[in-house]
Amino acid sequence: MDLYFFGGSFDPPHLGHKEIINHFIGKSDIFIVCPSYKSPLKDAGPIASFLQRKEMLQLMFPDNEKLSIIDYEIHKKISYTIDTIKYLKCIYLNYQIHLIIGADQFNKFCLWKDYENILNSVTLQVVSRPGDQIIDNNISFKHTKLINVDASSSFVRKNIFNINEISGILDQSVLKYINSKGLYN
Repeated sequence: MDLYFFGGSFDPPHLGHKEIINHFIGKSDIFIVCPSYKSPLKDAGPIASFLQRKEMLQLMFPDNEKLSIIDYEIHKKISYTIDTIKYLKCIYLNYQIHLIIGADQFNKFCLWKDYENILNSVTLQVVSRPGDQIIDNNISFKHTKLINVDASSSFVRKNIFNINEISGILDQSVLKYINSKGLYN
């Protein structure tokens, strides 16, 4: 049985995230999304609260029984993927775990805490956006180039007042939520 795990800030979640989840959810028995509290490789933490990011993800995926959004990292000062993987392995004993990361994170994967242990524990699934370059770092992975949405959460945050720039890369329910909460203003 296959468990696909997709972690990240999701600040905010965008249509690129949705396309990735939709692509892999059909291959999974269980699909876990885990918003991070704070990425160790980023200077600042997310702008939206954990609860707000979780609510935005739930708006994008109402009523999907394969999808679980977990709050394992909510109380951690810094989120390490290896710890979340160990947690998932304890809960889902007979599952093969597939870790989904973007090409940008793959290119810095050797900086991740215990990255060798991560590689020994999961099948690494790397997703690239149009134009991404993947650095050859002698790490075994499965590459998915089928994702067509070129979006980033940082782009959304920087362009929050330009509706024409962001409306095509955000789920409309997420855009309404952002506007109703006054996020990223």
